[in-house]
Amino acid sequence: MGAAEELLLDSEPSEETASECVAFVSDNQTHGVVESVVRQFFDSPLVRDGDTHRALEYLADFPTPKVLIVDIGETSAPLTAMLSLTAAFTEDTRLIGIGTINDINLYREMVGAGITDYLVKPVTEKSLAAALTRAEEPTQKAPAPEDQSAASKVNRIAIVGARGGVGASTLAVNLAWLMSEERKQKTALVDLDLEFGTVALSLDLEPTRGLREALESPARIDSLFVESATARLTERLSIMATEETLSSDLHFNPDAVDLLFDALGRSNDAIIVDLPRSAFAVRQRVFEVASKIILVTDLSLSSLRDSMRIINGVHELGADKDVFVVANRTDGPHQSMQPGDFQKALGHKINVQIPEDPKAFHQAANAGKPVVQSQPRSKASKAIQGLASKLTEESGSKKGKKDKKKEKTSGKLLGRFFKKG
Repeated sequence: MGAAEELLLDSEPSEETASECVAFVSDNQTHGVVESVVRQFFDSPLVRDGDTHRALEYLADFPTPKVLIVDIGETSAPLTAMLSLTAAFTEDTRLIGIGTINDINLYREMVGAGITDYLVKPVTEKSLAAALTRAEEPTQKAPAPEDQSAASKVNRIAIVGARGGVGASTLAVNLAWLMSEERKQKTALVDLDLEFGTVALSLDLEPTRGLREALESPARIDSLFVESATARLTERLSIMATEETLSSDLHFNPDAVDLLFDALGRSNDAIIVDLPRSAFAVRQRVFEVASKIILVTDLSLSSLRDSMRIINGVHELGADKDVFVVANRTDGPHQSMQPGDFQKALGHKINVQIPEDPKAFHQAANAGKPVVQSQPRSKASKAIQGLASKLTEESGSKKGKKDKKKEKTSGKLLGRFFKKG
């Protein structure tokens, strides 16, 4: 018997000295990360080479640990392998899987089956530490029934512009500030335009990091990850906005939207998403999970066409959604139609009109503040304040069916405007 084997046998725990955390991993990189992290959480953790088979052998001979970490990277049926482990210990044990399959459906199946967490290789110290922290939460305090439904009560507002430059990002910034500072709601503002977003720039903030990773690898999303990817502007307002390089493609996972909203909803009363018109799959998923959708447009013919397309796209989802149409910069140089003609052709009411107010917005931009903060008495600020009131007071769309009926005549009216041009 070699010296290494003797040392391994000598260090095997007895029933009296069994470790609170035991890990079985199959490669050196993961071994190093796991060993480094678990030593920060437990006094005498055991990190061994192996997989689910070695884990089952261990559980047959020793008391079940508080936390069991198992590498299932080489397993062809990862969920089945993990379920074989859940039958071998009590409900008090927290099971964390480490694998190579980056699939949100697999993640959900595992969590639904009672597995605490599933991490995708290469595992980082940060992601494992977050998983261990989360694993401790249920043992400290089980969520009350009312807490479980809290996420569904979060006001999820999606803001999209009919065209670029109509002021959707500016409106998102101002609404977020009003809801957090005047309505006293903890608010998260998320800029999903990862390459050209202007939310951080308009607030004079350094772009954060991690939003792209969250959207591409949803299994990494948790409360600690969200906290690290968020910049706090005030006590009640946090910002998620990044500035990605233009040298590589972005590969959004639409399922990440659900996990991101759930994570943000645990610590916020409202989530406002500044949504780009690109990235169809993510845009569609945001529309599906949003409680309210704001469409920002100017009163131009091109914006009329694109507003119709966006509203039709929302209704095609089959959900009865609030769609607030905001006409921005009315009476300005971009207005080629009257509001009455615009909404008649659109087949949808203009809920709020924000007047052209270049002086107020210029002063706000120079100060790096929302216009509702720097110029609260301006005409534009008063219009945005009125919209914030509607968003917080109204619940449920009561006009969805009526709007859909109006859409049937929208195409004919739009054709007349094109002929006039």
